[in-house]
Amino acid sequence: MAAWCRFTRVKFCLLFIIFFSHSLHAQLDKSSEKFRLKKLDAYSRLAAVTIYNWNNQSDIDNNQINAKIEDLQIQSDDSSEGIIFRHLLATGTANETERPRVPIYVKSPLLESHWNELKSLNTDLYAAARAYYIYARAINDFDGSSQRINVTVPALRRLKREVLETGNKTATAIASIWLAMELTLANPIQAINEIEYALPHLPPRSSALTLENILDSDTAHEWLRIAFTELSVPSRAFTHSMKIIEQSKLNDEFITWAYFTSIDSLFLQSKYEDALLISDRALEFVKIKNSELEIFLTLYQRLRVLIMGFRRTHESEIQSVVNKIDTLDINQIKIKPEELVHLYHSYKAIVQNNEKQLSLAVTKFEDAVRKNLSSNGFKKQYMLRKELELTRIYDAAGNYKKAYEHSKAYNQLLFEKNTEQFKYSSSNFSNSIAKDIELAHYRQKEISALQIEKEGLSTDKEAMKTTIFALIVTILLILTSWLWISKRQSDLIAERDSLTGALTRRAMLNSLKKSLKDNKTSCIALLDVDNFKKINDRYGHTVGDEVLTTLTQIINNRIRKSDKLCRYGGEEFLIYFSDSDQQSAKRVLDELNVSLSRQKHWSHTNEKFSVSFSSGLLDVSEESNLDTIIKACDELLYKAKRSGRARVESYTF
Repeated sequence: MAAWCRFTRVKFCLLFIIFFSHSLHAQLDKSSEKFRLKKLDAYSRLAAVTIYNWNNQSDIDNNQINAKIEDLQIQSDDSSEGIIFRHLLATGTANETERPRVPIYVKSPLLESHWNELKSLNTDLYAAARAYYIYARAINDFDGSSQRINVTVPALRRLKREVLETGNKTATAIASIWLAMELTLANPIQAINEIEYALPHLPPRSSALTLENILDSDTAHEWLRIAFTELSVPSRAFTHSMKIIEQSKLNDEFITWAYFTSIDSLFLQSKYEDALLISDRALEFVKIKNSELEIFLTLYQRLRVLIMGFRRTHESEIQSVVNKIDTLDINQIKIKPEELVHLYHSYKAIVQNNEKQLSLAVTKFEDAVRKNLSSNGFKKQYMLRKELELTRIYDAAGNYKKAYEHSKAYNQLLFEKNTEQFKYSSSNFSNSIAKDIELAHYRQKEISALQIEKEGLSTDKEAMKTTIFALIVTILLILTSWLWISKRQSDLIAERDSLTGALTRRAMLNSLKKSLKDNKTSCIALLDVDNFKKINDRYGHTVGDEVLTTLTQIINNRIRKSDKLCRYGGEEFLIYFSDSDQQSAKRVLDELNVSLSRQKHWSHTNEKFSVSFSSGLLDVSEESNLDTIIKACDELLYKAKRSGRARVESYTF
């Protein structure tokens, strides 16, 4: 009995220890996850602040951001989130040549496993971080060109589908708003649809700026306001300005600007009475604010309302508004954009009927626009705003000839901007429309023929049947041709590596199977860039990508049209030398290595370095088994690596 009691006590103690260890482990896991989520929030805030403020004249300067980077110790964080945010921060300024870059360097490659871990921790942040990375990488790769949308739009659509599958509405909305930003260049109508799709689930504007809310619901409303203004639907533009005012929980400068833009929308509709009422509300709003900038914005906009709609009936109030603005120290207020100061002086000159001052103020306004145009990322919108403002000024001044000239210039710029935007629309979309038009043409013919028969205007029913049959056959042929062309275009895209433009491994191997059956004198070489991992680790993946594209260009410039080049994998390339003996092929490879070694300047780093490659070369005139050839090439390649790199090892079957 005593033994049984001792056994029971021991059993109870063991169960207690097991339960306690499990409980402690669960608490540690929970604590660890809380720590990571807190760290992610700090990284998200840092990324957002850096994107908005680095190298910009704002309340937060580069030194403050540097201090925050050091405080968070992000450079020494080797977790998945540390690696991801190092890449985000470094990529954002990777192409800077004149101004300082963010002092972050990448020491580890960014892998899919890192993204998956972030997605499991915070899906909203994953969507925002990956969307920004897609955008920033493309900005660098295409040097700011709008051609980047050929990469960003498909990538952001894939991201949207991916987060859609998680069932997370906010994450899906975040991916959609980034896609909408790029679609603004590709297809403005699709961009509007995408913004409206995302709007109900976008994060609201917050005083705490994070990567997740960097494109918030207020930003979406503002984009829709601009889009509907350019589409000449000012009533919708006004609605979205007012949405910002009605929904925002922050009584800050953003609300003042929303009042400003809502009045602008009413200007376009010539609704001056309504504009005056909104101006009254704006004045009430800024009364409780201690901000000279917001007071100036509100009074300036009210002055324009009064001049444009009530100049003859409200002369005393117009002068009163001018006096109030003149009491402000405009030169000390950081008014952005600075052109607003010159616009105010233009309207003041109109009130005072001073043509000389008006001419001087307009000249200063145009000079300020030209000065800021080079650093502005939205040049077309900037020029449109300039012409619209000049149209209003000269209209208010009674100089209708000049007002008309600037109105024409505005319409021409708007036409050019829309033409430029829509030319980037998907070629498949355009081709589909062309085919649909062609099909509709034939269908219309068929309908007309049937109508003629129905009305008794046709006297040859058999001929009509033959015609209809021919039309159906034609339509089927067109559909078949269209499907074949579409498949051919898809196949061509699939055959090319997205980074270098070389053939993919699959396309190359399929081509070699046919070429090797001809029993021609031919050679195959397998190339591998020497020390490529060190290049990536030291200079970053952007430089690594540049090395691969440069090597591809050098090879393509030297080999013949009958030869073939493929990116076999990573930094490995495969070249097929058609109708070429081993000696000739080796000479070409040596020349390629010399040409590559001369390239020491790289656009994505200030450091100079040269690159080489090792290769294994085979004469394959007597061999058609691809597996045997590739294996032999691989062995020769490693022999070249072991022998000192930057050399060619060859063998003949």
